[in-house]
Amino acid sequence: MTPRFRRVLLSNDDGIDGLGLAVLEAVAAEIADEVWVVAPDCDRSGAACSVSVHEPIRIRQLGPARYEVRGTPADSVLVALRHLMPEPPDLVLSGINCGGNLGDDVIFSGTLGAALVGSMHGIPAVALSQTYRAPDAIQWDTARTWTPAVLRALFPAGPTASECYSVNFPDVAPHEVRGMAAARQSAATIDVAVEKRRDARARDYFWLALNRGSGTRLPGSDAEALRKRRIAITPIDRDHTLDARLAALADRLASADRTNGREE
Repeated sequence: MTPRFRRVLLSNDDGIDGLGLAVLEAVAAEIADEVWVVAPDCDRSGAACSVSVHEPIRIRQLGPARYEVRGTPADSVLVALRHLMPEPPDLVLSGINCGGNLGDDVIFSGTLGAALVGSMHGIPAVALSQTYRAPDAIQWDTARTWTPAVLRALFPAGPTASECYSVNFPDVAPHEVRGMAAARQSAATIDVAVEKRRDARARDYFWLALNRGSGTRLPGSDAEALRKRRIAITPIDRDHTLDARLAALADRLASADRTNGREE
């Protein structure tokens, strides 16, 4: 049985009218007593954890506990937690993103950004993404069908810690999914294309586009799990410290201090 939540906050980076958000709202209505939706007013893909500090953030109420925010996904979660909601939610759900968030996507993803902001405030958070190959044939039913099972697996006794997860659903029908897999972030790369154009006043401007490179399907990675038609679930942490290099860096800096005569 899927755990019952008292209060859930939903956000995304595809905007308040995103198809994936509508799917997530339908799922949340079945598992939570109270559902809040606070999301950007338009597509904010690529916003990551950015916050608006150079312009005002405006909000508009669209219904009971439903708001659109003229700002980023992180702005939306912050406004919800710090201003709109009288009590904090049990869980933050971000998505369901139109497209996967694999490899370097994690750096740019506003879907992940919204979830991480929830986690930063001590609230368990899950970013959900539906992969696809054809934009006119997205398997929304897969995300709709499997999200309760994912939440049941992640929080068997309900949310108790500020955990954060990235969940990617494979591009197959619900009955073709072969279960869930704990997966590490893959080596899939992002190529940022910069296209120079000129406007009607002969002034240059630029369009940026994020395109996924070929990358490498490492064993145990999210890309490998999806290839096997499994739901890839990756624990995400806002602490970006690379522990494997920390000791070596400390030794190198200590050597530099000795060379400079600054050893304590």
